[in-house]
Amino acid sequence: MKRNVLLTIVVFLAFLFSIVATVISLKNYDSNIVSRKLKEGYIPANSQIVKIVRDIREYINGIFHLNQIIAENKRLKEELSKLNSDKITIEEIKSENAKLKELLGLKDQIKLSASYEIARVVQRSQEAWLNYFIIDKGEKNGVKKNMVVINNQGLIGYIIDTGTNWAKVITVLDPDFSASAMVVRTREIGVVRGSVNLLSKRLCELRYISKDSKVKLNDIVITSGMGEIFPKGIAIGKVVQIKNDKFELTKNIVIEPLVDIENVEYVMVLKQLKDINLSVGVK
Repeated sequence: MKRNVLLTIVVFLAFLFSIVATVISLKNYDSNIVSRKLKEGYIPANSQIVKIVRDIREYINGIFHLNQIIAENKRLKEELSKLNSDKITIEEIKSENAKLKELLGLKDQIKLSASYEIARVVQRSQEAWLNYFIIDKGEKNGVKKNMVVINNQGLIGYIIDTGTNWAKVITVLDPDFSASAMVVRTREIGVVRGSVNLLSKRLCELRYISKDSKVKLNDIVITSGMGEIFPKGIAIGKVVQIKNDKFELTKNIVIEPLVDIENVEYVMVLKQLKDINLSVGVK
């Protein structure tokens, strides 16, 4: 609209100048030297005006064309950004669905006749010497203290605090965590504990295993069922380091949790432990 108005004004002024020049030329034709010079210069002057008008029009067209290109470029960038955003969202949804299907498949794996709650991790501990996280299910969902938390890979930890719609989970990496455990191959009983010295490496320790034990690297360690919190048979981790201390009666054994604790997004809270299978996470 602006371009049409501007062009109209320019053309009108040029046309008006042309008419005035023509009238003067005809009215005073050869009457004096001025009129003769005007007559002689009219055609070239008129052509020059036409050229100027044409140049102005092309310049204005160029400006508007450039603005159109800039607007189109911005629109295409926005569309590309939206497409990339949509693609990322779709991938996130697919990933979440896969994780949820794995957790839902756990019910058949552990033959759980009791109830459970699927929850999402919404916050993680910031302290370097602690390892816990907050989930989005709490007392209104029937979640209580000391309930076991797992996923399809094995043991994650247990509930240590609850609110109306949240619960705090202490993990196997936390120095305050401990659970009675058993080496699957040798059937030896010990205690898995978190360690301040191993926390940064995302490892924990298996204590009270005899120095004469035949435990080997990559042996699987599971919950023993002894104690009031954990049922027997949930995979905890595998042995990654064994040290003998000549001044002690036990081995120093380090285990790596089978669950990738730092990247857990969804968990299963066991609200009842009846009829649980003895091979959660054990392959």
